[in-house]
Formats: sequence, C-alpha cells, structure tokens
Amino acid sequence: MDYEQLPRAALVRMLQEHDAALADAGKNGIVMSYTGRAAPWQIIRQVKPKLHRIIKKVSFGEETAQSENEIWDGENLSAMVTLYKYRGQVDLVVTDPPYNTGEDFRYNDKWDKDPNDPDLGDVVPKDDGSKHSKWLRFMTPRIWMMREMLKPGGVMAICIDHRELFRLGMLMDEIFGEDNRLAIINWQKSAAARPDNRHVSTATEYVLVYGKDISRVRTASLTRGEADNKRYSNPDNDPGNDWREGNLTAKSYSAKDDYGIQSPFTGVVHYPAGNGAWRHPKRNIKGWLAGWGTDYEERDIGDGRGKALMVKKQLPDMVSPEVSKKALARLKEDNWPFVWFGRDGQGRPRVKTYLEQIKKGKVPVTYWADADLASDIIADIDIGTASWDYTESGRSADGVSELTAVVGQGHGFTTVKPLKLMKKIIQLWCRPDGIVMDAFAGSGTTGHAVLELNKEEEATRRFILIEQGNTDKGDHYARTLTAERIRRVISGDWATAKKEPMPGGFRFIELKREKIDAEAVNTLAREEMIDLLLTSYWDKAEKAKSYLRRLPAGKHRHLFAVNAKDEGFFLIWDAPDKPSALDKAAFREIAEEARQAGLAARYHVYASIAPYTGSSVEFYKIPDRVLEHIGFNQRQDSFNNESGADA
Repeated sequence: MDYEQLPRAALVRMLQEHDAALADAGKNGIVMSYTGRAAPWQIIRQVKPKLHRIIKKVSFGEETAQSENEIWDGENLSAMVTLYKYRGQVDLVVTDPPYNTGEDFRYNDKWDKDPNDPDLGDVVPKDDGSKHSKWLRFMTPRIWMMREMLKPGGVMAICIDHRELFRLGMLMDEIFGEDNRLAIINWQKSAAARPDNRHVSTATEYVLVYGKDISRVRTASLTRGEADNKRYSNPDNDPGNDWREGNLTAKSYSAKDDYGIQSPFTGVVHYPAGNGAWRHPKRNIKGWLAGWGTDYEERDIGDGRGKALMVKKQLPDMVSPEVSKKALARLKEDNWPFVWFGRDGQGRPRVKTYLEQIKKGKVPVTYWADADLASDIIADIDIGTASWDYTESGRSADGVSELTAVVGQGHGFTTVKPLKLMKKIIQLWCRPDGIVMDAFAGSGTTGHAVLELNKEEEATRRFILIEQGNTDKGDHYARTLTAERIRRVISGDWATAKKEPMPGGFRFIELKREKIDAEAVNTLAREEMIDLLLTSYWDKAEKAKSYLRRLPAGKHRHLFAVNAKDEGFFLIWDAPDKPSALDKAAFREIAEEARQAGLAARYHVYASIAPYTGSSVEFYKIPDRVLEHIGFNQRQDSFNNESGADA
C-alpha cells in the first residue's frame, strides 16, 4: 500500500485502529485473524443510515401499541445503524444467526468493498474451502453492532450449533471480553438420538451469553412452580413452616471453619464435605447442637484441624447410651434444632432450609432437568456452563409445531427455536419493561415470546425484530412470515384455532436502499417525512423513554403525532418545493390545532426555518435536527469518506 497517497484522515484512522487492536489484544487476550478480516468499527463507520418507510397495511394494532414494537424488513447491519436512537438502550439481544450448514448462509462478497450493498449474495456451500472465514467476516461487524445497541448492563444471547461454536466463542471473547462471558448453555433440541452422525448423535445446541459489562448485569430468578416446592415439608411441626434438608458445608474454604462435629446419636466426628468448610459461625452451630439435650465443648482431638465441637466428656467416635438416648428422645419431639442429623439421627449434620426464607424465584445455576437442584442456591452465583433439558427449554420440533399452529402449513421452516427457550432467556436477562432486539428474527419466535411473557407477567417489554431473508419466490420473510406470525398472535387468529388475543402491536418498517443525508431528507414527500420522524424520535431525557403516537393522515394541517405527555408534534412541510417556515401565521394554526385536540400548550415543530419562536415552542430544523435524531453526523460522514480531500 502506498501510504503517501492516503489522505491524512485515513492515516490517523489506521493508527487509531492499530492502537485499539493492540489494546483489545492486551485486555481480552485474543484477536482473531482470518482471510479478509477488517476491523468491525471500520466497516460500521462506512455503513450509512438508510431511508425507510412505515408500511401501514402490514403494521398491526392501534396506534399506541404500534409505536411500541418494530419489525424491520431489510439488511440487519444497515438496519442497526439506522436504529441509532436505540444505541445503548437495548436490554437484551437474543438472536439465532445462520449456522453455516451449507444450506442457510448467504455471503455477499461485496461487503468488504461496499458495506452499503444490501444484496443477500449466494449460499455458501459445504465444500467451500473459505466458508468459515466468510462466516466470520459476515458475523464480526454484526456482533460488534449488536454489542453497541446494548445498555451498559445489557446482555447478548446468541444461538449456535457445533459447526461454528468454537469460532463464535472466540469471536465473542474478542468483542465482549472473556471476563464478560455469563454462560455457555447447552440445550437439548431433541428428546431422542438423531441419526445425523455415525459416531455421536448431536441432540443439543448452544446459547452463548455475554454481558456488555458483567459487573452491571443482573440475572433474574425464574418463577417457582409447584414442582420446585415438592420436597418441602414439615415433619417436625416446625413453627417456621415447610422446610427441606440444606447443606451445612460452604463451597469456599476457611481454616477457622474446618473442624469436626460430633454426632450426639452415634458419636461419629463429621467434617465438611470435599474441600469446603462449615458455612455458619462456630458459636451458632454450638448453640444449635445443644438443642439435642447435651452440652458441647471445643476440644483439640489431634486431627490437624481446628478445635472440634465435641459432646462434653465423650471420646471421638463414641457417645454414652445416656447421650444417645437424650438425642433420640428429642428426635421424637416437635421442632427439631436447626442443625440435625437426618430423620433417624444416623446421618451427617445438615441444616433446615425454609421455604419462606429462600428467594421467591429459583436461580438458573445447575442442570435444569432436576428442578430441585436449582431451588435453594442464593444470589449472584455464576451460571457458568449449564445444560437445559428439553422439558425446560423445548425442542426444535416444538418450535416448528408452534410456528405451524400460528401460520399454518407451507412456511418452509424446518428448524425453529422453541418458545420455551426464548422465553426463558428473556425472563433471565430482560427486565419487565425492557427492550429485546433480534437482528436475525426469522419466523418471529422472539417477538412471540415477548408477547406471551408480557401477558403472563403483566409486563411491558418491547421488541425490535430485523429480518432480510427471501423465499424462493422472492417474497420477504419479514412481511410474509415474521409480521404475519406476530399479527396472528396478537389478534388470536391462529391457523389452527381461534386463540385469546394478546395485547400489543407493531410498526412494519421497510428499509430502503437510499442512504440518509441532507439532500435525501429535503426531497421527501410529507408522508415519507412523517414516517422518518416517527421511527427516529426517541426522547432520552424522559425517565420513561417516550415515542410518538401517529394521528390519522389528513385530519390536521400540521399536527401529525402526540407523545406520552399529550404534547403535539407538528410538521410544516407539504412537499420539497413548497415553503416550510414557522412564522406567526403558521404558529396560530398550530396553536388552534392543539387546542381543538385537547393537547398541552407545548409545541414541537419541524420546519426548515423559524422566523417566529416562543418559550412554548420546541423548534426542530429540517434537515439538521432530523439527521441528528437518526444519528447522522455530516462531519463524521466526511471523515469516513477516504476519497475526500486531505484534512
């Protein structure tokens, strides 16, 4: 490369990216290298926000509900760049990208030359020698952008199978940082062995879960059910109500809590299990042991550990019949001590775990086929590597059946993520009023899961779905399948039966090929301008992030939308070649429209110029403020244009 021919801005950028790569390598411990690799931020900076329009006939629900959810039809990297208002606002990205099976992954090799080319490209066949590097080149900028969309405490959960598991894991480690890995979830996609491998059947797939900043991530408890409580009972009429056996041994080691405890029933001296130590203070344990009818003392028994808790005047491994008789008599009474030795007195020391004192939910920390194992673990334990049985997460076959039940036969999808899996992930990592995004929305399982959870929990989660795929006939899945499934779920008009409607709605937004700039904005017709404003508005100053409710077209001269505060939004714009000025006459018309609509006396006005202003007017200049709302920066755009003049 002839560096002398590069403009100064390009040279500065190359140095910055080189330094950033070195810093990332030092911080994250890994930087992947593959054929055709380019820094993801370098690609993303060249991707331009696109013009887009709301397709009213595909959108569904009343206006307020439509404004809360979005389904985008278009290339996902361009769509995420266009969704600038949501950058840093998404709670959970959950997505199911192409697995590179030789049947599902299309690669457009123009991307490294023109990131704004929206074409899908050709399917990458199984025998393509560069299929893995192509997949990485495709995924890298998208994962980077999905991370950019997350809140500081946001989480990304990405589905994958064995074909690209290791490469995806390394890529996620590089972009998110290994320390921000929350979990590697192994979920059972089929209940029986599959004849897809002559050595080992691949009956499972994976979900890699990463936090943007693990110190700020909060993992919710799962809702407890009757099965979680079935092992709780009250055999001793404890006034604390139902309880079950709990472990007296802690996972962490402490020398002062590593000592023997003598059983008053058998005289056997018991020690903490494994390499652990007793989890409660010694003085407390001593008091609980005395509840068995005899006094305890601390004594060195020569075992190389701390002083043991021994029954007074008794030798190790034996107690007198009198001591044993007292303990057995106490066992026949009600309300046993907190430290006990089994229902027959012959076991190790353990504690009571009370149902009313444990968390209201269960923490997802162990193999979920046995729900009881996860019930009593207390807060902030790393999930690590977990296995989810199909009874917990559903099967791929369930996902296909669920889709067929909603939209009918002939959808053409043979693998669909089950609702159970998606609902479980959303429950764990998206707050009840948060935002879920899926950049590979496919058949719309993520949106369906959000709607079901909202109804079950009376929650208000929102979704953003992006889908680009086409059928063999050239029909867009976003319109014919994704939006159709969500419409049927909301209306209750399933293909197989009439179901109870669910609250919700969505805007269907078509991403156009033309990029957004000042010239493009200035050539928009009125309804196109309104579409752009509705999808770009996002008031970050609001405690509860607000968005606009569109009013019926043609009802007002200027008023086109209302926010959550009942403040009107007005557009002085008839056509690109017509005047667009907020003057005194236009303001009188605006004030009268607001009065007739019963709106607050604060006016948000879009126009090219504003000869008239006032304390009650919030003026947005066209095209400058429109571009600002969608994240377009003219100076930055010039900086990214390497063919421009030297700075």
